[in-house]
Amino acid sequence: MGKVKKLVAAAMVSVMSLSVVGCNMIEQTAESKAKTVLAKVGDTNITLGDVDSELKADIDNLKQTYGQDYESSIPESLKEQLKTVRTQVLNQLVNEQIMSQKAKALNLIPSDEELESKISEKTEELKGVYGGEESFKSALEYYGYTDETFKEFMKTQVISEIVTEYMTKDVTISDEEVEEYYNTNIANYTTKPSATANHILFKSDNEDKDAADAEALAQANEAKAKIDAGEVSFDELFEQYSGNKAAGVYPISESLGTVAYDQANYDTDFLAGLAALGEGEISAPVKSSFGYHIIKATNVVKESTVKSFVEVKDSIKEKLLNEKKKEVYNTTLEEWKKELKVKTYENKLS
Repeated sequence: MGKVKKLVAAAMVSVMSLSVVGCNMIEQTAESKAKTVLAKVGDTNITLGDVDSELKADIDNLKQTYGQDYESSIPESLKEQLKTVRTQVLNQLVNEQIMSQKAKALNLIPSDEELESKISEKTEELKGVYGGEESFKSALEYYGYTDETFKEFMKTQVISEIVTEYMTKDVTISDEEVEEYYNTNIANYTTKPSATANHILFKSDNEDKDAADAEALAQANEAKAKIDAGEVSFDELFEQYSGNKAAGVYPISESLGTVAYDQANYDTDFLAGLAALGEGEISAPVKSSFGYHIIKATNVVKESTVKSFVEVKDSIKEKLLNEKKKEVYNTTLEEWKKELKVKTYENKLS
């Protein structure tokens, strides 16, 4: 939904002036279009008006920028964006309607008191996310919610969660499955010999390759000599050159993060220079295919380490459980779509 708003803000197009007669015609057309059925879930229809009510803030922005008849005025790229967002909302509303109907059929709808309690709890959580009561109220107003419509929205979310729990209540993961995953994916729990690499790269733009290498090496040697003499620290030089890459000038400084000594797609000479360093050590100029580097290594790991099964067992189990629940959820949802004879008409969004 945010994409539509941002695109509207960037468009900078004036609102079209409309006559009174023109407005009436547009309102009639818009009212008729809002009744367009985009999906059927059992005996319930989901209309374009239902979808656009979920996108009120974005639709309002479109109208403000392009006029009431915005769909005939917006550029093709924005039409595609709007169609994509509408499709996403339509699918969401279809799923929510399925959940609602199945909740009734399976007698899963909680009492009014339980619903009120859960809605209140989730509302307080949202207030915290938005940074307090006032910001929360502003957000509700921006997205077009009244107290009543927001409460209905929250009721839908609570019921959907209850039905989801029902769908996945029998999902379990055995210790054997967890161990098999660990053994199959042991590389994910192995820390290779590596180090965090910060480097300063010296390179000359001299067209003569030999002369360029000599100039870059001289600059790198001079910088290393100053570091060794205590005239300047590596970190100070690193900071001094931090903006050079964006400016397209050398020397440049970069933080490469954790680099394994056998890292793919890295210059092998650079890796060899990094691997030779101990914790906090700074290299002499290292020649690579890019130029000459002065490298500083931190967080040095010289030996491969493997996390034990006991260390990662719980996190693996949670991961596999969530994946299996998602699979069961999707499978059950598809079964319920067939049962409720769900039909969608996304072509009517064009």
